[in-house]
Amino acid sequence: MALPPLLLSSLPTLLVVLALLSSLLLAGRKARGGSATWKLPPGPPKLPVIGHLHLLGSSLLHRSLWELSKKHGPLMHLKLGRVPVVVVSSPEMAKEVLKIHDLECCSRPALLSLSKFSYGLSDVAFIPYGERWRQLRKFCTVELFSTRKINSFRDIRREEMERVMKLICSHARASSTVNLSELLLSLSCKMTCRTAFGSGFDDGSDIQLHDMLRQTQAALGGLFLSDYLPLLGWVDRLSGMRSRLERAYLKLDTIYQRRIDHHQDRLR
Repeated sequence: MALPPLLLSSLPTLLVVLALLSSLLLAGRKARGGSATWKLPPGPPKLPVIGHLHLLGSSLLHRSLWELSKKHGPLMHLKLGRVPVVVVSSPEMAKEVLKIHDLECCSRPALLSLSKFSYGLSDVAFIPYGERWRQLRKFCTVELFSTRKINSFRDIRREEMERVMKLICSHARASSTVNLSELLLSLSCKMTCRTAFGSGFDDGSDIQLHDMLRQTQAALGGLFLSDYLPLLGWVDRLSGMRSRLERAYLKLDTIYQRRIDHHQDRLR
């Protein structure tokens, strides 16, 4: 995940503004007598307000974190703006987090894009751990992901895989290239639609759906500054990221509503 180009180009100006804000915030903290401290792992030195955001650079996020972990250990604390983050970089530490202390670490952060596409963190993938999550997980295990239910969709998987293989063979006979990314996206889309809705998008709207999925993936993988520095949330709007998020959400919501209405009409 790379930082937005607009943010990188205006970074010097932002740092000056943040330096002034940090002075005010530090003065206010001292006036309040400090705040509670957490027992957190060690990490690199941080800057006021922005924390360790400047250490992530413009390279891929996982590579920046890996480089930092080589200096500061397999369990490292970072402060990304207002958000505290613990970075786990070894199998041993991953076992501690994902198995031994999984209940303390299983909830996902309420990031802007995740909250938007999950309708306020209300689905099983993003809802915080609790009674509601346990109910949804039980429903998915029994009704959606049971062996009987998975086997009932065997014909759909076979038909879609045959379609993909025939398409690859036709390209091979013509000695032409195949865009596997687009092909696999199409496969995933058609299998999901037929499994979830009972039919595909044979009316030609599958191209629109593929475009919507690409926009959704881009929005989910984007870095929204308001998640980490709320005072600079205007940068998301200025860069166009917020409007792209809203457009992708509206397209997805429209597709959902269209399928719900179609299903309800069939039941009447």
